Amino acid sequence: MPQIGPEGQARLAGASALVIGAGGLGSTLLLCLAGAGVGRIGIIDDDVVSESNLNRQFLFTMADLGREKAFAAAERLAALNPHIQIVPQKQRVNEINAPALVVGWDIVILAVDNFEARLAVNKACCEAGITLINGGVDGFYGTLQIVQPGVTPCLECLYGAAGPEGQAEQLPSLGAPVAVVSSLMADAALVLLLGLLTPLGNDLLCIDGESLSFARAEIARGSACPACGKIPCPD
Repeated sequence: MPQIGPEGQARLAGASALVIGAGGLGSTLLLCLAGAGVGRIGIIDDDVVSESNLNRQFLFTMADLGREKAFAAAERLAALNPHIQIVPQKQRVNEINAPALVVGWDIVILAVDNFEARLAVNKACCEAGITLINGGVDGFYGTLQIVQPGVTPCLECLYGAAGPEGQAEQLPSLGAPVAVVSSLMADAALVLLLGLLTPLGNDLLCIDGESLSFARAEIARGSACPACGKIPCPD
């Protein structure tokens, strides 16, 4: 590929990505990152594999039932690409531990199903100046946002400090739409790690898996946002 080549492949080998969540979104995402040769991949998840996961969490099989997702995922990725470093952790992310967890990573990718973790990681990444990718799926529909602190709006600019009202943590989903959103998250991460142009700017990407359509919605960066409002824009 002209956008990558030997130089780009070396750049990916020297890059790092922390993926928070090894469930539906995390599964395809992690496979894509490992297959592309991202040199160091962190996996954080506090759950175990259940049978109901298998329709969309393609990292796992029936043989993994009851296993901790982070470590089962790390084993599968190591079998796919033994030339990369994989750092699994079983941990539930919150506002207290998020700042320490995101330090030392080139990019952080949110593949979780709760807004407490999303907003905690968003704040931690804004404070640390680390690029964040966030994705979500509800049935056939999905969204993707890229947060570059001081440049683009953050998750709190979009959702507020409490997250969207009435949003359930467990949402119904099919494997195919989840894999689409997850693949786009991985694509965004690779584009950014390669130093190519920012794919979304201030936009939220909206994916409709029922009509096979895509749309963009511009998000306003809030100057009074508690998470990113005080971060100066780079020169």
